[in-house]
Amino acid sequence: MDITDDNPGEKPRAFSSRPGLKKNIIMGVLTLVIVVVVFAYLLPKFASYHDVFDTLKQLNFGQVVILIAASLLNLALAWTVNQASLPGLKNRQAAQLLLSQNLIASTLPLGGAWSVGLGYPIIHSYGFGVSDYSLMLSISMIWNSLAKFAMPAVALLFLLITGHQTLTMLTIALVGLGLLVVSIALICLALWKRSMALRLGNAAGRAVSWFGKFFKKEPVTHWGESLSRFRDEIVNVTGHRWAILSLLATLYQISMFWVFLLTLRFSGVADSGKYAVSWVVIFGVFAFARLVTAVPVTSGAIGIAEASFTGMLIAAGAPRPEAVAGVLLFRALTWFMPIPIGLPVYFQWLWKQRKKKEFPPE
Repeated sequence: MDITDDNPGEKPRAFSSRPGLKKNIIMGVLTLVIVVVVFAYLLPKFASYHDVFDTLKQLNFGQVVILIAASLLNLALAWTVNQASLPGLKNRQAAQLLLSQNLIASTLPLGGAWSVGLGYPIIHSYGFGVSDYSLMLSISMIWNSLAKFAMPAVALLFLLITGHQTLTMLTIALVGLGLLVVSIALICLALWKRSMALRLGNAAGRAVSWFGKFFKKEPVTHWGESLSRFRDEIVNVTGHRWAILSLLATLYQISMFWVFLLTLRFSGVADSGKYAVSWVVIFGVFAFARLVTAVPVTSGAIGIAEASFTGMLIAAGAPRPEAVAGVLLFRALTWFMPIPIGLPVYFQWLWKQRKKKEFPPE
């Protein structure tokens, strides 16, 4: 891979995606407010933490092992999507990249933007350039988003077949279906012809330039050509890998739902009895809540995810202490557990880069 991308003799460009101090402060305060409201006020309204912890104490060793194994499988599928998006990226490298980025994205205000910036020096150390990194981000985002937007439509189909649909679920499902249709249409238009990508890029550039003139920004003139070149790269990769990308993105979403279902069942949300909630309804809650948390308002959707999952489950008839316990357990496995795993992985990469500087190759 050509590390310097377009100009072989030029020093590699930094991949800048770092939010400013003001934005960090605003998002930090917003995150703190949301966390306090959700965990100190909202969740205790559903069930006391004493009852929740009593519910979690009933988990046995075998259930804990199953949950950890399922969560690790889900985590592995996440980095295999990135690996399939960038030819030449090794499995170990994809794991290190995703775990390091997840560490930042889940802990810092505007962590998603910081994690994108962090990914460049890591991917650069593997011998890839800016265009390679952008290609991987774009392809993995497209396929993961399509799989995420498709889940509410699938959930709606299941709910209609079983007769469990409600007006709220129907509305959210239609929103997801609309996003899926619009996303597919825009992607197909951009990838259909190079001339179409050129026109879309130029149109987007003109729109941005119109807004930018109010802030005394320079007009955007290169988006059309950039998008058309980028379209050629995406077509080149996805033309051979669209099947494996679709499979891995789908398996990733399914594996996360499997973790969600297991945490609820092990926490006491049964599929029979007075407070029974079928797996179809749980799948609908999962798909709709994932759609609500698609916009990264807080780091790792902390607070918003817990409120969305819990509120929808209780509205669907789940017992309150068990629902809160299951959601907190699910978030502990899918949001918190990767953080301590990513910490030594990231510091191992930092240590390796420092050793390279101390002992440069001949």
